Amino acid sequence: MSHLTPKQNLLRLLSGEIPEWVPSFSYYGSFPGVDEDPPNMALMNSAIRGGMPPRGKIVIGDFKDIWGVTYESVEAVGGFALPKPGGFILDDIRKWRDVIKAPDLSHIDWERVAKADIENLEYSRDNVALFYSPINGYFLLLMAFMGFNEGLCALYEEPEEVKELYDYVHKFYLGVAVKYFEYVKPDVLLIGDDTASERAPFISPEMFRELLLPLYDDFARLARNRGIPICFHNCGKSGVFFNDLVRIGVSAWEPVQLSNDILEIQKKFGRNLVIGGGWEGRGSLLKPDVTDDEIRESVRVAMDTYAPNGGYMFAGSFTPGSTNDEATWHKNAVLQREVYEYGHKFYK
Repeated sequence: MSHLTPKQNLLRLLSGEIPEWVPSFSYYGSFPGVDEDPPNMALMNSAIRGGMPPRGKIVIGDFKDIWGVTYESVEAVGGFALPKPGGFILDDIRKWRDVIKAPDLSHIDWERVAKADIENLEYSRDNVALFYSPINGYFLLLMAFMGFNEGLCALYEEPEEVKELYDYVHKFYLGVAVKYFEYVKPDVLLIGDDTASERAPFISPEMFRELLLPLYDDFARLARNRGIPICFHNCGKSGVFFNDLVRIGVSAWEPVQLSNDILEIQKKFGRNLVIGGGWEGRGSLLKPDVTDDEIRESVRVAMDTYAPNGGYMFAGSFTPGSTNDEATWHKNAVLQREVYEYGHKFYK
């Protein structure tokens, strides 16, 4: 019999204690067929940010973000959105002042916006930890403005221009975050950026430390001053950045993909850095004839490997091939049910 709510259990994990059961981190919330408990978390994106469809909903087709970047959300990857090829808005970093214009937010009634966002939550805040995500990532934002080729060249050839651009957009996003912290009062801050591929980081630790870390630290300070835990989203082989991120107060990382030496990372940071991941839908799990038992076994292997000493939450799912991909949603339901059942008895 569990004594903690899902929210209490997750916050216990993020505080460095061993949880009552293994929590699950999921942007989807609950999967069909997994309804024994509400999810651990609910993600609230700022209503005013780049790189997301309006209100965070799946929108198949094109939409523009607040900066004018056209995003394309396609059925083949379950509705996820990426900047549309050929739709980049900045071709010369030295001309960013002519192109990048922050919206005027002086008319926003922040208290009303916060109240509406909270009322739109599917679950009670008593049971579910509210994660607030202020930005889709500064590295990713530059790539959205320019594309990867031009964006990476700008970072190496004109770092001072990039820094000034970042300072400009950061003032905007930080101002929004201050209002959300005041009126929404989130339970967890989720900072996100994807600064690595599966094989290696896109940038050096020195460039990360110079251009990006101070911006993350400003968000982190808002959380640190309020005693709110900080989670960092970074795909790929990005472990090289976490000495600095732990130093500014980050206490959880997701999704920690298998290209990282997860056991060595756990040995280094202990429960000071919660690992969210250790599982991927790859290899035999992607075969058309994969069985439910094989999916369940993959969950047990991940937990048996990474959860024994605490500091672990499961994070992973199968990416649907369309918004109506019933086979993949079935696999996700099997996956998450095993996460629930095996995870709830793991520390008994």
